[in-house]
Amino acid sequence: MNRKQSIYFLFVVIFSFFGHSTSYAQSQLIQKGDRLYDNKEYSLASSYYEKYLSNNENFELKRKLVRCYIATNKDRLAIQLMNKIVTDPKVIPDDYLMYANLLKRENNYEKAKIWFKKYANIHPKNKLVSNLILSCNLINELEDNKFYTTNSLNINSPQSDFASAIYKNGIVFVSGRKNESSKQIDGRTGEYYLDLYYSKKEGNKFLPPVPFDKGLNTKYHEGPACFTKNNKFIYFTRNKGNLNLEGKSELNIYTARFNGENWDKPELFQFSGQNYSIGHPCISSDGRDLYLISNMSGGYGGTDIYVCHKLGFSWSYPINLGPNVNTSGNEMFPFIAEDGYLYFASDGHIGFGGLDIFKTIFQQNQWTYPVNLGPPFNSSKDDFGYLVDKNKELGYFSSNRNNNDDIFEFHENKDMVDHLKGRIVKSTNRESLENVQVSLMDNLSKEKTDSTDTKGFFTFKIFKGKNYSLIINKPGYKTKRILYFASDNNSAPAQLNILMEPTKWMPLKGNIIDQFSARSIENASIDIVNISYNINSFSRSDKYGDFEIRIDPSKSYNIIIQKEGYFTKVLRNYKYKSDKFEQIELQRFNKNQNMELYGSEFKNESADLEKSTINELENLAGLLQVNPHVAIEIIGYTHSDKGRKENRILSMKRAKNAAAFLINKGITPNRIKTRAAGYNSGKSALIVKLIEAF
Repeated sequence: MNRKQSIYFLFVVIFSFFGHSTSYAQSQLIQKGDRLYDNKEYSLASSYYEKYLSNNENFELKRKLVRCYIATNKDRLAIQLMNKIVTDPKVIPDDYLMYANLLKRENNYEKAKIWFKKYANIHPKNKLVSNLILSCNLINELEDNKFYTTNSLNINSPQSDFASAIYKNGIVFVSGRKNESSKQIDGRTGEYYLDLYYSKKEGNKFLPPVPFDKGLNTKYHEGPACFTKNNKFIYFTRNKGNLNLEGKSELNIYTARFNGENWDKPELFQFSGQNYSIGHPCISSDGRDLYLISNMSGGYGGTDIYVCHKLGFSWSYPINLGPNVNTSGNEMFPFIAEDGYLYFASDGHIGFGGLDIFKTIFQQNQWTYPVNLGPPFNSSKDDFGYLVDKNKELGYFSSNRNNNDDIFEFHENKDMVDHLKGRIVKSTNRESLENVQVSLMDNLSKEKTDSTDTKGFFTFKIFKGKNYSLIINKPGYKTKRILYFASDNNSAPAQLNILMEPTKWMPLKGNIIDQFSARSIENASIDIVNISYNINSFSRSDKYGDFEIRIDPSKSYNIIIQKEGYFTKVLRNYKYKSDKFEQIELQRFNKNQNMELYGSEFKNESADLEKSTINELENLAGLLQVNPHVAIEIIGYTHSDKGRKENRILSMKRAKNAAAFLINKGITPNRIKTRAAGYNSGKSALIVKLIEAF
């Protein structure tokens, strides 16, 4: 081999080795990135993907990098990459949806609508996408709320910060900043692990935050927390490892007691540690209801909101709040205010983009359809973690509208606050009427209720430039509705003088008894709702089970009768019947009690629901709808002389078909279990076992 050939051979060897080495190095970038991606360490994974894609093409890797950018709040980088992905022949429908959501988060609603529609053309039955398209159309109708002013808190850091609870003279919040217990970087976000902090408020400023408690904070994530009214118990979210705090990982709720000096060692909440996540606790002011989020099976989407009711020293099984609140998207960060309104964040209801803050209230045995709070609370980015004081004058929420999770304070705009005064008198002689119920309505939901004093006066705090509806109600007088527009000029508010016209209200009399023993039921609550005006009157049964309440005979009512230990009963569209005495029977609830559906029948060796069975299930669905605290087990039986295996299969099919019917009627799947019992000639084809009540 001459010198020229030797040099040529050497170059071939060198470049072959270099090419192999380069190829190996590139594949290592993908492998390392994928390991981090699979472990949800998106911040670290993105750096490996970026290095690889700077010199190579890989369509699937681009999609993964977009997801990394979304998880780390780098929406603009994600959009730049999605501009290329959606024009590639290898694009899939999910790419359209991801692109549209990103555009919506950047306020590009018209372009987002185009890509939502592309996805909807392929998946026309997707209700979530229908809501997203509708939100793009209605976005201009959600006007800026000028009645509140907002400002970013001085304790926000370059890391994630979001409000958790109003506590003592300040707030408890969650942060990804560094401290003694949080020195490790979370590969998903590139920040330190989340911990709980406390900051005291002095004047208009907050003092430098301090870790809430060394015994509660660990080297892993501690998240949203809440406190009982006396601040003696805390419930908070915790996970262990590189998992996120958005309801998509193994989260648990812990609780601890304050012993007067320190917090005791946290204990696992009774429904934690299952094969699902549970977190974001929020407790009602009376301590009887604990709201939380979970991705447990039987829900409506990613994470749903549930409620547990206090049962002595334990809690009831979580109840899904149902389809009015929960969607196929994610609902999280619940907060229950003292006036009964539930505030929460959702990306499934009609909103501006990302998570928006909504409110709902439990009325007439169901949650009302949520109302979007609009700006300044909501933006095209994620807005969540709403808190408000008992007077609803001051509160906090969190948002990443500035590309980083920060805490904002809001308070009433004093320039927009006014007072509505009124006096109510009889139309016949102009005498003052006291104890008249006056309800101030806003956006079709009851905001405030007052009663007139001995001189017939009432007062409400209102906002200038807003429309209101007043509903005035007193037994013996015609119910009255008045529309009122609060002028936005500075003129002194006028006093409303309202005349009430007498009418003949009739006494509704009745007696409440136990269905089986016929014994009187004392202290049952009777809630009578005027359907026309959605206003309530209340009464309670005496020691003989009797009650009496006056109603307007020209109106229709829903009558809701409740007593602990009994099924709730609802008389719908009730109209007064002259001199009729209502005998109302309540059915006692006994846990593990069996209820035979005597009318349930199936054709031989069939699991198809017959008309008589459907009638029984219709009644059962009605019972479950007005008793959302009840969970059941449906036990299927057969009367066939087939073999044991065949009978068990058939009885399970019958139970599952009955369960499917109830689910189709709006009963959430997590309230229904099924079991096969096989052959039993002496039993009805279906038996319902009551397994939970609270």
